[in-house]
Amino acid sequence: MSHHITVIGLGAGELEQLPLGIYRLLKNTSLLYARTMEHPVLKELSAEGLSISSFDAIYEKYDRFEDVYEEIAETLFQKALSEDIVYGVPGHPLIAEKTVQLLLEQGSE
Repeated sequence: MSHHITVIGLGAGELEQLPLGIYRLLKNTSLLYARTMEHPVLKELSAEGLSISSFDAIYEKYDRFEDVYEEIAETLFQKALSEDIVYGVPGHPLIAEKTVQLLLEQGSE
């Protein structure tokens, strides 16, 4: 059985600015993977009880952002071997989001 990685953009602002469908998807997710916890929407969702696992610690391991993004993408691919994944990124997922670019490039492999 193949599993999916669903990438969602968290927008640039507060929870009220999220589309209702995205909010519902998040509320029905048992665990959200987030590139970083440094986003107001994540703080609000966490306060509502959503479990969130961020990759903030990976930023401290490397000097180059490229290495950070590659490890995040690889971690998500490994997790997706056994479960469906929901991955949240700040802003829009296709604008200046290197981890999403890596997922799209390597996802077909």
